[in-house]
Amino acid sequence: MQEQVRSAGELAFIGVIIQLAGLLLGGLATLAGYVVELIAIQRLSEAFNNPAIWRNALNAVITAIVGTVVLIASIFAFIFGFPLLPIPMNPYLYPLLYIGIAAAIFVVAYVFVLLSGRYYRDLYNELANSSGISEFRDAAKWTWLGALLFIVIVGAILALVGRIFALLGYNRLKEWKPPQQT
Repeated sequence: MQEQVRSAGELAFIGVIIQLAGLLLGGLATLAGYVVELIAIQRLSEAFNNPAIWRNALNAVITAIVGTVVLIASIFAFIFGFPLLPIPMNPYLYPLLYIGIAAAIFVVAYVFVLLSGRYYRDLYNELANSSGISEFRDAAKWTWLGALLFIVIVGAILALVGRIFALLGYNRLKEWKPPQQT
């Protein structure tokens, strides 16, 4: 078990590094990092015999992917489809309609960010409970605050701080030892 946890921790560490590098390099690196981290989290879930770890990770990533697809589709429909609709209305009201639709898209995106953030929070709390590594609890806190405050730009920075704490937690897993039984 100890070696399995250490190996998975190292793999997750690499996955998060790739994700963070993906912020600079582009989307495919980020996606590859998520895949590597998911593989590691699945192994951690098995090693700790805690299926909630895997379930929360899978839900977080699926929610993030669905939210991204919905957001991109909504933006494309808004930009390319909406002007073609034959809506009989006063042309002076079009700006209000555009603002209303843009606000609705933003609210839907925010809901997906909150859901994904909640699953990540629960994932990191489960990792903290199973491993005893406090950095995962910090990752849960900062990730959740980042999701709540994502409505303003500072939320993205807080979510990034949460990822860095997760990175530190995964790094500590490389030296993890099971608690002594008394």
